[in-house]
Amino acid sequence: MMTDKAQQHHPFLNGGGEMGERIRSKDWSLSPLGTPNEWPQSLRTTVSILLNSKFPMFVWWGEDLITIYNDAYCPIAGEKHPSLLGKSGKEGWIEIWEDLGPLVDSVFSGKSTWSEDQALYMNRRGYVEETYFTFSYSPIWDESGTVAGLFCACIETTEKVLATRKIQESERNLRATILQSPVAMCILRGPSFVVEIANDRMYEVWGKGADQMLRRPIFDGLPEVRNQGLEEVLQDVVTSGETFVASERPVQLPRKKSIETIYINFVYEPFREGDGSISGVIAVANDVTEQVLARKRIEESEQELQLRVKERTAELENQKNLLDNILTNSSNGISVTEMIRDEKGKVVDASTILANDAAVRFIGLPRDVYLTKTATEIDPGILSTPYGQTCLHTLATGEPSFIQYFLEMTGRWLELTISRMDTDHLIHIFTDVTPIKETQLQLERLVEDLKRSNANLEDFAYAASHDLKEPIRKIHLFADRLKHELEENLTEMQKHIFERLEYASRRMGTLVDDLLSYSQATRGVPEMEAVDLNKKVQLVLEDLEVEVQQKDATLSVGPLPVVEANRRQMQQLFHNLITNALKYSKTGVSPEIRITSEEVIGKEVKPDLSAEIANKKYYFIQVKDNGIGFAQEDAERIFNVFTRLHGNAEYRGTGVGLSIVRKVVENHHGYVWAESVLEQGATFNILLPV
Repeated sequence: MMTDKAQQHHPFLNGGGEMGERIRSKDWSLSPLGTPNEWPQSLRTTVSILLNSKFPMFVWWGEDLITIYNDAYCPIAGEKHPSLLGKSGKEGWIEIWEDLGPLVDSVFSGKSTWSEDQALYMNRRGYVEETYFTFSYSPIWDESGTVAGLFCACIETTEKVLATRKIQESERNLRATILQSPVAMCILRGPSFVVEIANDRMYEVWGKGADQMLRRPIFDGLPEVRNQGLEEVLQDVVTSGETFVASERPVQLPRKKSIETIYINFVYEPFREGDGSISGVIAVANDVTEQVLARKRIEESEQELQLRVKERTAELENQKNLLDNILTNSSNGISVTEMIRDEKGKVVDASTILANDAAVRFIGLPRDVYLTKTATEIDPGILSTPYGQTCLHTLATGEPSFIQYFLEMTGRWLELTISRMDTDHLIHIFTDVTPIKETQLQLERLVEDLKRSNANLEDFAYAASHDLKEPIRKIHLFADRLKHELEENLTEMQKHIFERLEYASRRMGTLVDDLLSYSQATRGVPEMEAVDLNKKVQLVLEDLEVEVQQKDATLSVGPLPVVEANRRQMQQLFHNLITNALKYSKTGVSPEIRITSEEVIGKEVKPDLSAEIANKKYYFIQVKDNGIGFAQEDAERIFNVFTRLHGNAEYRGTGVGLSIVRKVVENHHGYVWAESVLEQGATFNILLPV
């Protein structure tokens, strides 16, 4: 227990009422804080402030969060007082530490906190109770500049929060009652009778929506009802506190952008606050206009009906005239066929009941024959023909049908659309497509001729390439032999001629080999099997090992799929693409070639795919290099046979390799295209079906 001498030695502990006395009399020697004469100045100042404050405050000091609080805080502590003094904050408020702990950690990191109406479930009277507090946590810096403690000023707001909640709940119930009421209801508040809440039925009575009425004075939102005596009625209800009831009162209200007389039953009830004061009016209304005007409406109904019949008759006449104009002026043939059924309801015949001039002209029959004779009288077997079966199908399913046929009677091609009008009538629309059809047939014949011509050309190219290989080989052999036999006697000019001859024969041999490969790629359907593209690329790299080493090339090959393909053509594909990348590398720059693959939906990488294949799955294979590239406008041309973008002196080649690539991809129902920028390399994209 502290002596009077000690108390005088620590003036910062003076005053403070009960808690000042308890702090002064407490033996702090066993506390982590030590005796008051050991307390740092920052703690002394804070304790002096809270002891002399009438506002609830406490301090948590040190790592143990030792608690010191003032008299105003005692009611908050409840039965934890006075044992809470000198106790760890976490131990004292363990039941709410899950809420407070993160705030405390934030304060000890140097940040202040603010919490308003914070819910805390405290056990301060032997049971857990729902409480609410508004409080602030602030760091207390010691003399070394370190956060050594936490200062809290707080006030309990439990009564306020619960009272507010009760009021809000009461208001919610009232609002729910109004909004769910089967009759029109609203609350008008204040001297201006502002519309605080109204249900949909009331908006219907007013003839205006919430956007025009809610939170506005009633007579500002509804200026149409001014000077009809309602202002005085509302004011009298508020002044007298008496309910006003009206039955079938006529009121001028807006309806459909005009003012109409509406008959309403309504009640105005004073709206009383909790203290009994009247702050507004509760209005309940019921539109009884229909009942009041019932007799008048019955009297007017016959006249209205007659007017509608007259209007409908005129409308039908207009529609008939419009239909007649369509039938008369349409370049398409239009006819309506009515079914003839037997006693069991089966369709056994049909007759044309309407046809325009174009339809009669297309059919090639006299109008009286076309409209008087039945279908089986004109053609006894018509129901079993494709045309007859199509008509029956459309009649049964309701699905429109489209037919294109040649009418021998007129020598014209017709396109016919058949649609069901009802269960016994079909409408036919004829279009003369003779010019289009004749052009189509001519194009088909030209395509067939072109296919035969291409096939003959491919056979010739294959045969020519095959037959030329042996003569070229012999030219090269005999020239080489002759050169060696005459080598000692050859002049420089003669040696140059032999070199040109060898170069020309090798170039011709390469061209013939490429032509033979291209011809083989275009001949027939290749034999398909499961092909591991990883192995194919590895074989190609083994074949090109010398070229790769000479160019000091780097190749990166990602995992490639196993595809259903022709083994030889897949090897041709990668051989030509890798050779192309090596050939067109930059001078003095080591080629870098990267081959990757992923599974995609076609349209994700090639948006111009046709609709029927756009959503199919493909293997998307890319071969990228860092070579000389090409202009993007040449991206399509490089796949043409014999197309070269550079002279033979710069880059040797025949211009056939990429043509073979495209043909191989097409043989596998895939797609290939190229992308490039000059001097920035090229990318060859390939889609192969999964």
